Amino acid sequence: MAIYLLLLVSIAFIFIKQFLFGPRQRLPPGPNALHALTYLSHLIHKPHIALQKLSQIYGPLISFKLGDQLLVVASSPNAAKELLRIHDRVFSGRLLSTIYHNLPGTMHSSILLSHECDKSWKTLRSIAQNCVFSTKAIETNALIRKKKVMEMVEYLRIKQGEVVNVEEMMFAALSNIISSVLTSRNLFDIGREGGNDCRAMMEVMSVVIEKAITFGLVDYLPILKGVDFWSKEKAMDIHRMISLIWGDIIHGRRSARCGGHDGSSGRDFLDVVVDDATFSDDQIGNVLMEILIGATDSTTITTVWMVVELMRNQEMLSRVRQEIAQTVEGDELSESLLSKCHYFQACIKETLRLHVPAPLLVPHRAIESCKLSNYVIPKDSMVLVNAWAIARDPMYWEDETSFKPERFLDSNIGYRGTNYEYLPFGTGLRMCPGSTVAFKNIQMLVGSLLHYFDWSLPNGEDLTKMDMSEKYVTTLKKEKPLLLISRSRVLIR
Repeated sequence: MAIYLLLLVSIAFIFIKQFLFGPRQRLPPGPNALHALTYLSHLIHKPHIALQKLSQIYGPLISFKLGDQLLVVASSPNAAKELLRIHDRVFSGRLLSTIYHNLPGTMHSSILLSHECDKSWKTLRSIAQNCVFSTKAIETNALIRKKKVMEMVEYLRIKQGEVVNVEEMMFAALSNIISSVLTSRNLFDIGREGGNDCRAMMEVMSVVIEKAITFGLVDYLPILKGVDFWSKEKAMDIHRMISLIWGDIIHGRRSARCGGHDGSSGRDFLDVVVDDATFSDDQIGNVLMEILIGATDSTTITTVWMVVELMRNQEMLSRVRQEIAQTVEGDELSESLLSKCHYFQACIKETLRLHVPAPLLVPHRAIESCKLSNYVIPKDSMVLVNAWAIARDPMYWEDETSFKPERFLDSNIGYRGTNYEYLPFGTGLRMCPGSTVAFKNIQMLVGSLLHYFDWSLPNGEDLTKMDMSEKYVTTLKKEKPLLLISRSRVLIR
């Protein structure tokens, strides 16, 4: 209740200041402060839906204030194109939460969240590109992905007939894939009973996403900074979590490098950043955590939704399995073979359309004032692209709320940000650098789950009535865990 009262007082103050004393700029249309207040609960809990409704009232490019922060929201392909292509550099900044600013070592240690596309951003992005995201790195790391996925498959074979949390299993496999690529070691023993380590890591990531990345009260009401006693404490809690995960790994690698290991072959991401003497342990821990979250959270969400959608439609599931079986001719899956399964690929694209992992992408910031479609976008405006609303716009998508993979079979629409009606990974300077890796991980994980196992709900529940409720915390995930029972399939060679 206190947060609503504080926002109400602040918005009333901003309303008076803006309309009685403020300069008259031609901002994009949108609700005034009092109208925005009526949407407050929805903006907190379901912002993608609230912003879609506002765009239906005011147009594809809107603006309004929350507290003292101006928000500009694009909800059409043309508006997104203007922001992220025509004026890409101007809107290439990021707005960062107060908690994130208070994390030790966050300056010059980010690829996804760096304040601007500065020299340190370019350095880290170049290192990550060479070690993780380039075509060569993706091909080199294909065996790692396959090995970690097969470890998950073997564990599921042991656990068949028992209820398993599919989300946790996929998260553990993804975490081991990315950790092996970054640091040449697993984060989890995927066969360990109980799954407590995996569950604890998922909780840590949820805390980091919710507290360090999500804007809080003080970010919308700078007037509260004088009494902000909680941001630094929360930042230090997150710092301790990150240090607990990565501290020993980083320290061990520094010791190994100082001990004479030249790393002339097989250098991973951690080797490169450790050898670059400009990065502190805190900075390295932060960027490792950022890449781990970026590579696991949204990909896990997509794999869960894809399994759910296919299980709810057994005809589609049978078609996917038949296509995979005809392509691989046995039980040996590989990325190169799965990439030839066109209907399966269409299912991945359709899942990314209907269940955009980050509905509003990652917030952009105007690094300078800019004119856009006869409107003025002031410096430091928060700029959002409602990719969720764009992907469900009936002007561009027939039967937009239905899961229809065939819409991508005869389409040249790709996921690399060149089609502005479909932006699951964003576009422009700030496009997710790991989009291709994510697509590879999704196809390997889901392909394996569907090819090697039959799945059923506990207690013989009806698959077509699976719960589809969603939960929004910057990403849009399935609210209830996906609990399934596996049974190994008999594969004809």
